Amino acid sequence: SLERFIHGEIYKARPDVTSVVHSHSPSVIPFGLVNVPMQAMFHNAAFVAEGVPVFDIKEKFGTTDLLVSDGAKGVELARVLGAKGVALMRAHGSVACGPTLQTAVFRAVYTEVNARIQHWTLALGRGAPIAALDKEEGRLADHINQTAGMRAWDLWRTQVRAQVGW
Repeated sequence: SLERFIHGEIYKARPDVTSVVHSHSPSVIPFGLVNVPMQAMFHNAAFVAEGVPVFDIKEKFGTTDLLVSDGAKGVELARVLGAKGVALMRAHGSVACGPTLQTAVFRAVYTEVNARIQHWTLALGRGAPIAALDKEEGRLADHINQTAGMRAWDLWRTQVRAQVGW
């Protein structure tokens, strides 16, 4: 895959990560385009409370095709991600990672759901403060989400198997 450097460089930089999900989630992309930080809107997206950095490929590499198509770009994406569970990629998408495949998928799915909820909250609140999860609430809820991620995985796997007749 052309963008294998996303995964490879994150794995090199993060020995705690065994799975990386790269997505072009439509509700998430706008948060990489404007100066509105993604906030944790609910408990299933508690990992967002630790912060969601934005990787802007243009800052270090100038005008590109926006693809992480070599090791240097992958290294920079991994640096911006740091120890976080999710990072946005300006005008491209996002990466979610975790210690298991199930956690990475859970984070990718709930990053999208969280983004939709934040869009609705911003529209509904019309500039009012948002009572998002703070870092400590996020830390406590994310600890519980490790088991929730497995339950969600089991549900999603069952649904997919039923759709394909397995």
